[in-house]
Amino acid sequence: MSKIGSVIFAGLIATLATFNVQATTLSLVGGTSGVTLPANFSGNPELTLTGLTAQVDQVTVFDSANSATEGLALSGTSSIRFEYLGKEAGYTNRAIELGGFGLLFDTTTSSAGDSVTVTLSPNSNGLLPFKFWTSGGGIPKEAANGDIDNPLAIAFSAITGNSIIALFGDGAGDYDFDDMAIRISVVPLPPSLILFGAALLGLGWISHRRKLS
Repeated sequence: MSKIGSVIFAGLIATLATFNVQATTLSLVGGTSGVTLPANFSGNPELTLTGLTAQVDQVTVFDSANSATEGLALSGTSSIRFEYLGKEAGYTNRAIELGGFGLLFDTTTSSAGDSVTVTLSPNSNGLLPFKFWTSGGGIPKEAANGDIDNPLAIAFSAITGNSIIALFGDGAGDYDFDDMAIRISVVPLPPSLILFGAALLGLGWISHRRKLS
C-alpha cells in the first residue's frame, strides 16, 4: 500500500470509529416506569426546570431494590454532557462521574446552567458510570447508577433527543425527587467533522477504483 493509501486508510478507520461513537445512545433498563411526581415537586427557584414540567411529569424510578444491571444504559463510548439544573435540599448533595473525571456538581457551590463534558464508556454492566452522593444529615450515602443505597432513589425522565433528566431523592423523607437535578446528553458530532469524514470516505473510494482500473 502506498504512503498516500496508508494515510487514506488510517483516515477511513478513524472516521468509521468516530461515526460509531456518534451512534451511541442512552436507554433505560428496568426500574419502575410511569411514576407520577408528587404535587410538592419543586417550586424552588433554585431548581430550574422551567419549560420541562411535561417532560418530567412521569418518570422511571430506581432504588435499592433494583439490580446492578438496571439503570441508565450507554451503548458505547461517547462524549457526554452533564448540566446542573438545580436543587431543593437541606443536605449537601453531589453528582459524580465515575470514569475518572470525578466531581461534577455540588449543591453548595454549583449554579444552575453549569455544565461538564467528558468522554465516557459504559461500565461492566452496560450502564453510564455516574452517581449521586448525599451528606445525609451526617450519614453519607450514595446512589450510583446501578447500585443505590436505601433510602435513596433516582428518577429519570423520558429520553428525548438522546438527552435525559436525572432527579435525585436524598432520603430526607419528602419523596419528591427534587433534591438535585441534572441533564445528561450524548453530544452530537459537529457538521464539519461529518463533512470531513465524508470527504475521507470519498477519497478512499477513488483510490480503490484507481487500483482496480
